[in-house]
Amino acid sequence: MLALTAGNIDVLGQFAVSGGEQLLAGGYNVIKLKSSAHRELSMRCDQGPFTDPRVRRAIALTLDRKAIVQALFKGYADLGNDSPFAPVFPSTNTSAAQRAANVSEAKSLLAAAGHSAGFSTELITENFLEIPQFAQVVAQAAAPLGVKINLKVESSSAYYGKATFGNSDWLDAPMSLVDYGHRSVPNVFLTAPLETVSAKTGTGAWNAAHFANAQYDKLAAQYIAAIDLSTQRSLAGQIETLLLDQTPVIFAYFYNYLTATASNVSGVYPTAIGHLFLFNATKG
Repeated sequence: MLALTAGNIDVLGQFAVSGGEQLLAGGYNVIKLKSSAHRELSMRCDQGPFTDPRVRRAIALTLDRKAIVQALFKGYADLGNDSPFAPVFPSTNTSAAQRAANVSEAKSLLAAAGHSAGFSTELITENFLEIPQFAQVVAQAAAPLGVKINLKVESSSAYYGKATFGNSDWLDAPMSLVDYGHRSVPNVFLTAPLETVSAKTGTGAWNAAHFANAQYDKLAAQYIAAIDLSTQRSLAGQIETLLLDQTPVIFAYFYNYLTATASNVSGVYPTAIGHLFLFNATKG
């Protein structure tokens, strides 16, 4: 059985870029899998100034996603386009233009929304892997707009609280940054953090943005009910377009699932959901 022992790695089922620099520096086999794992930067759609989608789009337009992927993941991540449809999903519709940083357009959107001088808000998140660094990037990127984002980085237990509305910084903060693990299909990402029923106080769901949009609910339900790839892609395109317009949640990146083995180990087969198959593994 291949194992992980102190100072002598045979197989490491998963590691993160943050803290795993030595593994990436050479001397190990690194298995890279595209995944749907990501971070969600939610903005409270039921509280000013984020009630106006132009404000939410403005924040999204400050982010240089290519630079973020390189700085935080050394390139081991895919760009996000502010919907749950990661590149790894076969149903993802690639016709929507990739959102890129555009500070000039962001300033125009804020001015049109009545915030030409900017505003102050709070972003609360957890101390987990690269998340605090990403939160700092978000705050720094918004500064040229006159937007002051005050960061509060908590332990995971303090951040999640009771994980119910009114009892959780995750679900109650004006801006909230949370981690989501890989799923093989986007259904959970489409429902729990975005559907209207999940925005209602007391439901116990995960809609930190408190996003409520009947058109979105209908499209998400149709997507989940669809049984053929062509229909799924068509509906995915409509969902992607709607979410780019509304931007309740910023999906900036989907990071790769990384596994490492010693250089003399072969035949290891991981999956992005956490399985590790060793039936063909050999050590030479």
